[in-house]
Amino acid sequence: MHISKVFNNNVVAIDANGQEQVVMGRGIAFQKRPGDQIDQTRIEKIFTLESKESYERFVHFLNEMPTAEMETVKQIVRLAEQRLDQPIHDSLYVTLADHLHFALSRYQDGIQIRNPLVWEVKRFYAPEFVIGKEAVNLINERHEVKLDEDEAVAIALHLVNATMSGVKGENLHLVTEMTRATQAILTIITYHFQIELDEESYAYARFLTHLKYFVQRLASGEKVKSTGDETLFLMVKQRYPEAFECVEKIAGLIATKYHYDVSMDERLYMMIHIENLMKERRS
Repeated sequence: MHISKVFNNNVVAIDANGQEQVVMGRGIAFQKRPGDQIDQTRIEKIFTLESKESYERFVHFLNEMPTAEMETVKQIVRLAEQRLDQPIHDSLYVTLADHLHFALSRYQDGIQIRNPLVWEVKRFYAPEFVIGKEAVNLINERHEVKLDEDEAVAIALHLVNATMSGVKGENLHLVTEMTRATQAILTIITYHFQIELDEESYAYARFLTHLKYFVQRLASGEKVKSTGDETLFLMVKQRYPEAFECVEKIAGLIATKYHYDVSMDERLYMMIHIENLMKERRS
């Protein structure tokens, strides 16, 4: 494993079968030059960015960002890997490097940007938001700044993006739209049944998990393979007519706004979840 490019003492590029990969490790490039062998005991992370644009952006950050900022990015990624029990896409290094660098620049210029999704992210992506707050505390301590909760929301959305299956790379706009779609669905339920949902209930937590995967499929265009069990669908529709009517409203919104046809199976599962929400509320 030979070095093709040295970015700083801790980051190099290698040529792996014609494809450049970024290798990170403390002191991995100390007194090294292109062509030298890597000390493999120092390797902390090897990753390949799927698009040329992402790779070039990351190379730019590696060349331009202070080493302290990149070390903060690495710490935040490690924190996320420890807290989230799911794979994290390598694009997180790019998006976090981008976000951190410009967040610190904005802070120095006295520019504060409000995130309109604070409330939604706290509700729908609580684990990622908690990590975002920890990351902000880390940034504030390491860089002697006072970033606020809005930055925690932005970092949480980057984490959601980096853990999405079926949607690879930098797709933060999709995550933002997923958040808005989730809010729209819950709003339809609230108005249809004229109730306030109990966000502390088990049924709500289960339904929110279901919604996360549903809107993820919606964002990625992934379709659920139908079981074709129309008999079960009709039985549930007849047994839970209010839930069925609510789901039809949701499906109508999704079709109109996102041009996505909610399958019979997805409507079936949504009916059952909504009925469970109502049952738990009545009990």
